[in-house]
Amino acid sequence: MHRLLEIDPDLQKRRLWLSVGVGLLLFIVFMSLTSTPVVPMPGNIDKLYHASAYAVLMGWWLQLFRNPLTRVLLALCFIAIGVGIEFLQSFHPLRYFDVGDMLANTTGVVISFGLGWTAFERLLYRFERRVWPG
Repeated sequence: MHRLLEIDPDLQKRRLWLSVGVGLLLFIVFMSLTSTPVVPMPGNIDKLYHASAYAVLMGWWLQLFRNPLTRVLLALCFIAIGVGIEFLQSFHPLRYFDVGDMLANTTGVVISFGLGWTAFERLLYRFERRVWPG
């Protein structure tokens, strides 16, 4: 169990990066459920925003955890959050349930999950080495 929750030991600023990740998640949840009037967007451009937000969220958390099982569990968790938020929006007077948003959220998670097995997986590590060498 301990290895599942182990943040990449190569990262120097683990608490900072974990805090940023929690902040990203809370920001997405807040923006998805806030009472601020929803601004209509032309076409389906909002789907790009949904996919981008969830891609950034998943990509960030992949920087922190290297364990493959942890990564799968994170992906499933973020997909579940994206689906759950849509159901919660159906109860909000200014929001609405949209399967397209669920698919866009899931697409963002899947794209980042795939990129997490490429050179992108170590961006945060490389950033740290340049900013805080040694």
